Amino acid sequence: MNEAAVFEPDCCPRCAGSFTCGAAGPAPCDCFTLKIDPEVLADLRERYVGCLCIACLRELTDAEPPAQTSGQAPRAA
Repeated sequence: MNEAAVFEPDCCPRCAGSFTCGAAGPAPCDCFTLKIDPEVLADLRERYVGCLCIACLRELTDAEPPAQTSGQAPRAA
């Protein structure tokens, strides 16, 4: 029996939705594709215990204003 392929679903502490955290899996977790501001991440760690689902993380990171980097072109008004 191949036990490594079985992952129990997690429960998002924000929306109570079911998801599978891939942080301990063979491939990178979906959350690794997001750029989360360190202040937002610190706030999330204070408010929630455990991982949030990718939908909640996207919603929270989209709600934050994008960080201005030197490689980004300025947005037209």
